[in-house]
Amino acid sequence: MTRKSTDRIVAFPKTGNVYTEQLYAEVERRGIPVVDGIWSAWLLNHLRRGDLIHIHWPSFLYFEPKSRLRTAFRLAKLAAFMAFAKLRRATIVWTAHNLYPHEGGRGLLAHRVGRWIVVAFTDRVCVHGRSAGTIVTRELKVRPSRLRTGHHPNWIDCYPNTITRTESRRRLGLPEKEFLYLFIGRCRPYKGLEALIEAFPGAPQPARLLIAGQFSSPAYLEAVKSLASRTPGVDFAPRSIPDEEMQIYLNAADCVVLPYRDVLTSGAAMLALSFGRPVIAPDLGCIRDHIDAQSGILYDAQEPSALASALRQIRSHSFDSGAIIEHARQFTWSSLAGLLHELP
Repeated sequence: MTRKSTDRIVAFPKTGNVYTEQLYAEVERRGIPVVDGIWSAWLLNHLRRGDLIHIHWPSFLYFEPKSRLRTAFRLAKLAAFMAFAKLRRATIVWTAHNLYPHEGGRGLLAHRVGRWIVVAFTDRVCVHGRSAGTIVTRELKVRPSRLRTGHHPNWIDCYPNTITRTESRRRLGLPEKEFLYLFIGRCRPYKGLEALIEAFPGAPQPARLLIAGQFSSPAYLEAVKSLASRTPGVDFAPRSIPDEEMQIYLNAADCVVLPYRDVLTSGAAMLALSFGRPVIAPDLGCIRDHIDAQSGILYDAQEPSALASALRQIRSHSFDSGAIIEHARQFTWSSLAGLLHELP
């Protein structure tokens, strides 16, 4: 059933994240109003019959890292509000960006209970790619009939892209012919930076590894820097990269390496493709649905030497930047917005 123009989406969240802002801008272009939901009494007072509640990262609605009691209270609140929404005949949709929150993950009872509540009350679960859908079905016991499968959209035109490789390398102080492996994004333990640093010495020289992004904690930054101190050629830009500076790093890079230990969805992979950069990544989650032989190298995450091998292999491959961008162009915000438009 296609949603009527008078229906609306109550988003958790609508703003504050580039993914949701791009998605809902496209949804609103289709004539569907979107409001930024507030997980409080606001919902009781403002939820209307026929609304579609769209949740992206449920843990933000219940998890209090420093208080088990508050987490338990907020889990009860999560279940109560979802039950209320069902009574109001709202449609509840969860986009599964990850299987479990990356910090704590399945090992925390709170997250297992949180996922159980979400899966129990949602009408539809949206996933980025068939492989992600298979994982969600297997691990969270979501019936295939409740899944809606799309693709993570590209970031073409979402970020400035006006400077050349030569200029970007000049700004970073890099030689023109030195091969640059780039990791870009939030630097968190599950992303496998330690494995990347350990594998880097096996890459053909001359080469440099640049890790750009904000670290999850000062302690983690120091631990990774300590490891890198024994490996020549590793540089850091340990800060949040502004949107207008993304192009400096991506246009300077020869490839983007995403050595995740665990992943369901990767916006960073699509970011690399959107700038025409080949990707080295594990053959996991939705990555295998977005990276092909013309746009990167996928390796076996269970094989200890596979990442180092991929760092070597990419040096003997010839990738067409324009073809990579065209590959990324097929994954559109319009298609993902259409998926919501056609729910339930």
